[in-house]
Amino acid sequence: MQVKIEKLDSYARGITRINDKICFVENALPLEECEIEITNETKKYLEAKNINLIKEFNYRIMPLCPYYSICGGCHTMHMDRKEELIFKEEKVSDLLNKFSRLDNINLKDIVYGNEFYYRNKITLHIKDKKIGLYKEKTNEVIEITECLITNHKINNIIKRLKDNISLLDKGTEIIIKTTSQDETMLIINGKANKEIINSFKDIDSIYIDNKLVYGKEYIIEKINDLTFYIYKDSFFQINYEIMLRLYNKIIDYYKEHNNLKVLDLYCGTGTIGMLISKYCKEVIGVEVNSDAINSANKCKDVNNIKNISFYSGKVEDNIDKFKNIDSIIVDPPRSGLDKFTIDNIIKINPSSIIYVSCDPVTLARDLNILKEKYNILEATPFDMFPNTYHVENLVILKRK
Repeated sequence: MQVKIEKLDSYARGITRINDKICFVENALPLEECEIEITNETKKYLEAKNINLIKEFNYRIMPLCPYYSICGGCHTMHMDRKEELIFKEEKVSDLLNKFSRLDNINLKDIVYGNEFYYRNKITLHIKDKKIGLYKEKTNEVIEITECLITNHKINNIIKRLKDNISLLDKGTEIIIKTTSQDETMLIINGKANKEIINSFKDIDSIYIDNKLVYGKEYIIEKINDLTFYIYKDSFFQINYEIMLRLYNKIIDYYKEHNNLKVLDLYCGTGTIGMLISKYCKEVIGVEVNSDAINSANKCKDVNNIKNISFYSGKVEDNIDKFKNIDSIIVDPPRSGLDKFTIDNIIKINPSSIIYVSCDPVTLARDLNILKEKYNILEATPFDMFPNTYHVENLVILKRK
């Protein structure tokens, strides 16, 4: 079946219509004509794959990754880089306008950096003596020798793991983390012959089956003048370059609006709170992950920060405890803020809200509620995940 692509959806799929039903086409760009094969049909829409490109879009490029068409980890590698950034800006603009019902949001230019070798973490799987990535929506392992969006040190370790695959059990999951300080952690979730330690003694931390078997418990990251510990289960942004620019924009806000009492919700390991603490009267962080809170408290001590404290627990179970807060930072999971939390943020009535989001749909939904009490000063997209459809966002709101 031959179709013409109208535009892209928010997942970077081409959109066309077949018998008045919308159809989403993988690996298709606007104005392209292609032959498609239907892969899924529901009452409301169709899904298809592009099996033959008849007329090509001007900005289509040949993906550099040999696994691009089969892995599923990247989604926009067939787009010219400039076109990818335009797609992300337009995606954020369209979704914010659609779901927050605000027509004149001050959307800043997207902040971007290196498109390749940026990831400081990867999760690999072993199956049938192959080491690689899960094919999207399956348990099939795509064997790789290099991931173009993952940093060079991790790629070097992947090659060495392939040479030592006989020491690793099938079904094993492997996580590799690195930092800008050139420290590395290898986490092997499953059984492994401890001889593997001899091949990786240059690595700072090795865990096998949830036990530290070599090196130290954590690896060290530096952000500006502060030191952070990254433990086995710690969350840390995977793109250091863009993370730094995102955090520095938040720091700049609190430099300008200093001496505030700040509530940092979903604070993780307390990174943002500690970075802004020198410009604040007090910072209070709330995080459900107790390991993250333990890490935050250790980092607080090592950086000698006296005006920050952390609460371990769900945000929705603690939000109603706080009063006399000047500003609130939220960095929620992809699902966004629950109604109880939003209601209590409005009840606390801070002068400003800094909203960090990895999902523009739930961000826009929450802004649609907050706009009754708050003006949206600006929204900035950050290209935290180049070559994928994902985009991070930072929104600054001020009380009316």
